[in-house]
Amino acid sequence: MIFVIEVPDQAEPSAWFAFDVDDLLGKIECRAPGLLAQQEPGAAAAPAAARCRIFWNEAEATAAFEREGDPLWQGRGWRARQALREQLVALDVLADDL
Repeated sequence: MIFVIEVPDQAEPSAWFAFDVDDLLGKIECRAPGLLAQQEPGAAAAPAAARCRIFWNEAEATAAFEREGDPLWQGRGWRARQALREQLVALDVLADDL
């Protein structure tokens, strides 16, 4: 499973997952139509509407969540960390013992 954290400039951070690379690419195209085409060599640069971080498996996502000092979690990034936690709990990767 692949986990994605999005920290948009104008909205609340969110976390979502994809089952594999094909699913990930499909979800990216649904969330930001045309973004993948713009990333091809020679294409115009896509606007930076959000910062994203991709974790390629549960172990990476869990380790990132546990790194409290990660710069992504600072400031309003705590909301991104909470979104990742909620995603990990929903998928039974983390225990909901808080």
